[in-house]
Amino acid sequence: MSYPLFAISQQLAREELPTAMRAVIGKPLRRATPLTQLALTGALTCLPADLRALPTAFLWQSTHGPLHETAKLLTEVCHGAGEPMPYDFLATQPAIAAAQIQPFLPGLQSATHFPLAVEGQANWSLLLTLAACWLDAGRYQQVLCAHLDSEGEQHEGHWLLLRRAPLEIGAIRLQLVASENSAGFSDTPDLPRQLADWNSGSGTPAIRLESPTQHALAVEFARI
Repeated sequence: MSYPLFAISQQLAREELPTAMRAVIGKPLRRATPLTQLALTGALTCLPADLRALPTAFLWQSTHGPLHETAKLLTEVCHGAGEPMPYDFLATQPAIAAAQIQPFLPGLQSATHFPLAVEGQANWSLLLTLAACWLDAGRYQQVLCAHLDSEGEQHEGHWLLLRRAPLEIGAIRLQLVASENSAGFSDTPDLPRQLADWNSGSGTPAIRLESPTQHALAVEFARI
């Protein structure tokens, strides 16, 4: 089967995050880490209000994860005058992002974080293959896939939304096909930006993302 796909990319400076939060929920989100704020703004940008109660899965990858929050906690444990606050520990857990998103995305039923080991590389092929298999099985109506990273003053989010039903806001479909080891997209964090650039051009009507680990499978994108 093939599924319609919607892609967006975000790049926000630290001081822009509160403004982005207010734009999607109308207020700041107290005690939310930059990763959580990035996740919430991206998820609600991908999903209009009428889609947020549908059964949804969230798959996200990150090169740095909650690195800043972990370093802060270790500093408090090793050099602080007292014990760290409970929320300082929770902020080091990637799952906290999904827990804080769920009140605004009532259809969210599962969330999984995939840590990455190498800067500049991603595993979109894994996320998209898993999303397509779950949609095939009817487990969810839609799957949000994302690459989220907060490093220093810069915050970057790349998003792909796959749905079982047609999308009015997308013009790309995705399907799993047999690998041909052909040239196509690079599996890098900015794949959604690559997709948007390809879709706005006049090149080939279909292009593939070859999996570096599942050599028999590839993800194929085609214009609808």
